Amino acid sequence: MLLHCGFFLKLGSMKTPLPSNTGDQDLLAILDQAAIGLIVANKSGDIRHMNQMAEMMVLPLFMRTNTPPTNILKLLEMIAPGIANTIDDFPDPSGFILTQQKQTVEIEHEGELMVRHFFYSINKVSEQSFVYSFDDITNYHVAQEELARLNQEMAIDRSKFEMAAGVLHDIGNAVVGIGSHLTKARRSLEENDLETLDRLYKFLESKQTEIAQGLGDSKTKALIQLVSGLQENQNRLNESISENIREQMGITSHISDILNIQRQYVTNSETSKRAPVNLKNVIYDALSILMASIEKREISLTAQIPEEVPTFEGDRTKLIQVFINLIKNALDAIDETNQADKTLKISLKEAEQKLHVDIIDSGIGFDEKQGERLFERGFTTKENGSGIGLSSSKSVIESHNGEFSIKSQGLGTGAHVSVIIPLQNH
Repeated sequence: MLLHCGFFLKLGSMKTPLPSNTGDQDLLAILDQAAIGLIVANKSGDIRHMNQMAEMMVLPLFMRTNTPPTNILKLLEMIAPGIANTIDDFPDPSGFILTQQKQTVEIEHEGELMVRHFFYSINKVSEQSFVYSFDDITNYHVAQEELARLNQEMAIDRSKFEMAAGVLHDIGNAVVGIGSHLTKARRSLEENDLETLDRLYKFLESKQTEIAQGLGDSKTKALIQLVSGLQENQNRLNESISENIREQMGITSHISDILNIQRQYVTNSETSKRAPVNLKNVIYDALSILMASIEKREISLTAQIPEEVPTFEGDRTKLIQVFINLIKNALDAIDETNQADKTLKISLKEAEQKLHVDIIDSGIGFDEKQGERLFERGFTTKENGSGIGLSSSKSVIESHNGEFSIKSQGLGTGAHVSVIIPLQNH
């Protein structure tokens, strides 16, 4: 600013004396306070007066182009060549020569690039009086460019999400198809009549003496051994196929879980609309989806959930997915133990304007080292785990301003999941 002021003092000494009557002085005072830059010059561009806003806009340009701040036309010719000819060719005695011309100025000075954006107008007042007006729109221009960039990025992201949704849908359909074929294969295997080979083996054994009379002892024994071998091979084959089918169905189920989680990221990529949520219903919905698995595993379920539970603003769909994941994890942990006492306890209570959910299982549990990594994305203790379930669940709970923790006393001691969600989460 001191350097600018120095220019202004130099400029002041070069000004043409202005009228000294009170009316003209009042007019100049008004011009000095105008919100746009105003410069009064003669036809040659020699500056007679520059208001305060013009000083702020134009003097830095004079300085960076090493041009004396005395002639506006010389500066403009450097920025927009041909301005002088436009002024000379203007035929009317007065009027606007140029109106709201947009100009971008890029000046490099001492290794630093200055970029400014202006609207400028030139008004011919008389043959020897011209008014140049400047409006610095740099901030507006930058904001518009940033808005355009953000809109473009949003459009690209939207296209990516739409593409991802389509891909996930197609993969989901393929997985469903694979699961259907695996189910058919399992049913076909179950319908395989191994009893026929068993009856044939028993018949040959019971009739060994009679058959030996016709075929001889060695051939009869060979025949019985052949049938016995076929029986054993078929049993091993059936067991192997059954195990492979179970593994493949586990893999398809695992893929489905991953797809469900990824669909949440895609479908909820934009700000989701929240509504009143009853956590009791959320837990019951999750349990209803997994109840068949609980009963099949012969797990003793205890649910302590009050009849009346206050609601809060939240994303019901995401929360159901969270509790499905937490309960499913508990069931998988119980599967890893050989204990006869298989228990799953779920409780919900309200305290201090918060909802507390505890899920306690009699599963395999985990040690301290594993516990430190449970929420790392990609870390899993399961053979076919994805390592994204707990991380995603924690993110959902925290998006409701809640708290999420998992504790265990060590391997073989089960696990305790704690979820706390405030009723006032805004």
